[in-house]
Amino acid sequence: MTPPLLLAGLTEDELRDLLAAARPRQLKPREVLGQQGDPADVFSLVQVGHLKLAQVNAAGAETLVRFVGPGDCYGAIALVAGSRYPLSAVAVEPSRVLTWPRATITTFAERLPRLKSNILEEITRRMTSVLSMAQELATDRAPQRLAKALLRLAAHGGTQTPEGVHITHPITRQELADLAGTTLFTVSRVMSQWESDGLLRTGRGDVTIVDPEGLELAASAESE
Repeated sequence: MTPPLLLAGLTEDELRDLLAAARPRQLKPREVLGQQGDPADVFSLVQVGHLKLAQVNAAGAETLVRFVGPGDCYGAIALVAGSRYPLSAVAVEPSRVLTWPRATITTFAERLPRLKSNILEEITRRMTSVLSMAQELATDRAPQRLAKALLRLAAHGGTQTPEGVHITHPITRQELADLAGTTLFTVSRVMSQWESDGLLRTGRGDVTIVDPEGLELAASAESE
């Protein structure tokens, strides 16, 4: 099994020391790991389950930014002294994470150049993903963005089943609307059509992509 990016390239001794310093934490659905605006005093690695990262604007409206799952990190900003979490992290299913206090992960990052490099690469990947989604928002139509969001979820948190690729964690249509930068009405309309066409199978908080290639083709052919 491929190790998480955070742990890639570490020696056995380095890995043992790093994991020994971690504090495991179990999360129930809807339990908060980190709250937007709170001091970023903990760095976390997801082992089991999925969390949603969301941001609340000045009016109090919450917008989903992305999901994180096994092998993903939360709170890399903790390496910056005096920082605060820019996003809240909330479990969407029973989850388990490893956590390191700010002082501990900072000490390890200073001592282990490969660990520091891995954390910086994780941050770079997230920034690249955000830029890609911003470009999609400017150039793609809503059905295309929705299809790309679904396919990203399938690639990152999907399991192959006889029926297709099942997105393993719960997700609502409003959350899909947030990810695609569109409205709940548009998501409901487009997904209902795709389900009628045999491309998707959906339930309450549940999505299976029956035909990924067909989904991509349908998205490119859709018009607003």
